[in-house]
Amino acid sequence: MVSNLPSLGVLLWPLALILQPAFSAQYTSTDTATPHDNTGNCTCYVVNSGASSNSPSYFQYYRFFDFRNLADQSGQYVTTPPLVNNSDSAASESVWNANILNSNAWNSDWGIQNWSKPATSDFPTHMVNSPANVFIQQNDDSSDAFTFLTLRTTRLDDFQSASEVENEQKNLMHVSMRMHARVTGSKGAVAGFFTFFDDDNETDVEILTDDPTDTIRYTNQPSVDKDGNEVTTASVTAKQLAPWDEWQTHRIDWLDRNSYWYLNNKQVAANTYSVPRKPSGMTINMWSDGGEWSGNMSVGDSAEFQIQWIEMTFNTSGPVTGTAGGNKRDIELLETRKDKGCKVVCKIDDVQTLGTPEIVSVSRAAEMSVSWGLLVFVGAVALLVGM
Repeated sequence: MVSNLPSLGVLLWPLALILQPAFSAQYTSTDTATPHDNTGNCTCYVVNSGASSNSPSYFQYYRFFDFRNLADQSGQYVTTPPLVNNSDSAASESVWNANILNSNAWNSDWGIQNWSKPATSDFPTHMVNSPANVFIQQNDDSSDAFTFLTLRTTRLDDFQSASEVENEQKNLMHVSMRMHARVTGSKGAVAGFFTFFDDDNETDVEILTDDPTDTIRYTNQPSVDKDGNEVTTASVTAKQLAPWDEWQTHRIDWLDRNSYWYLNNKQVAANTYSVPRKPSGMTINMWSDGGEWSGNMSVGDSAEFQIQWIEMTFNTSGPVTGTAGGNKRDIELLETRKDKGCKVVCKIDDVQTLGTPEIVSVSRAAEMSVSWGLLVFVGAVALLVGM
C-alpha cells in the first residue's frame, strides 16, 4: 500500500465524481436501491480497534442506514402511534409509516419481527413483538429538526408489547457496527443491539432501564452455564458512562478472537470469552418479560429505543441468508467486490461527512489503473470537444 494521497488527490478526484453513485437519505416506496452504499471507490475499509485503539482491522463491505431525514416537513411524525392493546392481534398489527417501513428499500434490508414468548415461572409476562411498535418520529424543534427510528415496548394488562428488527444480512463474519441512539421511558425494559447466530454465538450491547443511566451491559453469550449458573467472565457492566437517555454513539467490534465495545469512540469494554464463531445477523430490540433480569414494568408504562443512524463495515461467510434461508437481497450485490481485493483502502471514522468513507491509501496497481482510466476519460472528453 502507498499513502501519498496529496499527489493522488488531484488524480482521483475527477474519477471519484464520476464513480460516486447517487445517495438518497430517504426510504420511499418507489426506491429501487437502498440508500446506504455510497462507496463505489472503496474496495476495503479499515477500522482501528483493540486495547491500544491503533490496531487496524480490514473489512470488505460497508452499509450506512440514515433515519435522520425522513420527514417532508416540520411537525411530521411528532405524534406517537397508539399503544397495541390486544395480545391476540398484536403480532398481526400493521406497521406504522408503511410508505417507509414497508417500502421495497426498507424490506430489502430489514425485517420487523412478530414472534411471541409465553409466560413462565421465571419470565412471568407473556411477550409479543408487534410491527406496530416500530415507527418513525421527528423531534419537534424547527431549528434542529431530524427524524429517528423508534422501537417501543409497553406493559399492558395481560402481556408485554415489544419490538424487534433484524437486518437481512445474515452472513456477517466479523463486523464493526455502530448506532447513534438513546433510550427513554419507564423502568423494567431492555434495549438490545447485538449480533446473533444462536445462544452460544452472540455479542451484545444491552441497556436496562432499571440500571442507572451511566451503566451499560456488554456481553458475549452464553452468560449462564448448562446448570443455569451465571458465567462471570461473559459480561462486563461498565459504569460512569455518558447517559444512555441522551444521544450517544454505541459500537461493537466483533473480531476474530476479541470483542470490543465503544461509547462515543472510547473503548469501554473488551472480552475474549465466547467470541462468536458463526456467521451472524444484526438485531435491535426493545422488550421486557417481567423476569428478574429485565425487570417488571408497571401496567401502562412504556419505554422507547430511538436510533438516528446505523453504520457497519463487515466481512462475510456463506450466503447472505445465513443457514436459515429466506433471501431478500441478491447475493451478487454483495459479491461484486470480492475480485477487487484491498486495493483502495477507505476509513469510516474521522471523516468529513458521516456515512461517506474516505480514501486513505491506494495500492500501486490501483493507482496505475486509475491513472489509465483517467487518461482514457480525458482523451474521450478531448475527442468530443474536438468534434
